[in-house]
Amino acid sequence: MKAVSSRVAAATLLSVATAFFYALSNVLEMLEAEQVPDEYSLRAGLLGKLIKRPRWLLGLLSDVFGWLCQAAALGLAAVVFVEPILATGILMTLFLGAAMTRRPVQRTDWLAAAVLSAGLALFLYEVSPTGGREVGAVDRWLVAGPIACGAMVICISAGRATNGPPRAAFLGVAAGISFGIAAVLTKTLMHYFGDGAFAWVNHWEPYALAFFAIGGVIIAQSALQTGALGAAVGASEAMAPVSAAILGLVLLGEEVAAQSAWEIVAVAFSLGAVVWGIAMLAHAGERMVGVPTGSAPAPSHAAPPSHAPAPSPAPPNPNPTPAT
Repeated sequence: MKAVSSRVAAATLLSVATAFFYALSNVLEMLEAEQVPDEYSLRAGLLGKLIKRPRWLLGLLSDVFGWLCQAAALGLAAVVFVEPILATGILMTLFLGAAMTRRPVQRTDWLAAAVLSAGLALFLYEVSPTGGREVGAVDRWLVAGPIACGAMVICISAGRATNGPPRAAFLGVAAGISFGIAAVLTKTLMHYFGDGAFAWVNHWEPYALAFFAIGGVIIAQSALQTGALGAAVGASEAMAPVSAAILGLVLLGEEVAAQSAWEIVAVAFSLGAVVWGIAMLAHAGERMVGVPTGSAPAPSHAAPPSHAPAPSPAPPNPNPTPAT
């Protein structure tokens, strides 16, 4: 019993560390992405700009540490135990963002992030996909692939037409869908590796994986460019596992743990909470990065100071006219 408890404790600590490293990565990358001009949004050149910034590279390193901790946690505990804990990363992101930018988070944003995290955790716990094939049938990909890509295009188009938190939310959803597709393709790639180091070369899935993984990073960084940290991270981190679970069910024939009526109701409720949380964060009023605390913006209608010398008084009239 003691050995089991130690494994659970270690898996819990590693899962919390994973959420922390991912949250730190989100904030560091947002602080740099927000400084890049909007003209680079949704372009490959955005990564070229960001990769030259040390703080963004530090965020990327934090991503690597998070991935290592997640892999170690999954080696000690089941996915259904680890993944719901990772959902707390959304709250950690808001906390770290507020601390590092010295800007308070609105109470409604905390509530939305908490509901979103709880809904995501409940979804991951109830669904917990298992079994299924390693490689998706081509005919199923030909149906599900265009639908998923179409949803991404709609979200990107909607994001282009807006700005601020709504833009961050739309692009975050698109990035999450891209990461969900990449997750399913990763499972297929691991299967090909089992047949040999280069067995994947003749298959299309690894190349599609590279496309959606890199594309997802570009879209996610474009969402962070808005400075709306909660909307960008909440949308992408919620949609990635949700879309991966749906695609795994459709493409790979995976089975979900939710079978009873109450479990299905719980899944529907969790999805509703996720959608509500994203919508609330998308309506957040302020950017996370803005005017530093303590500095007052210059008044917009203040008259410019005059540097012209004051006119000298007129000399006295030497021959004043006598009063009559």
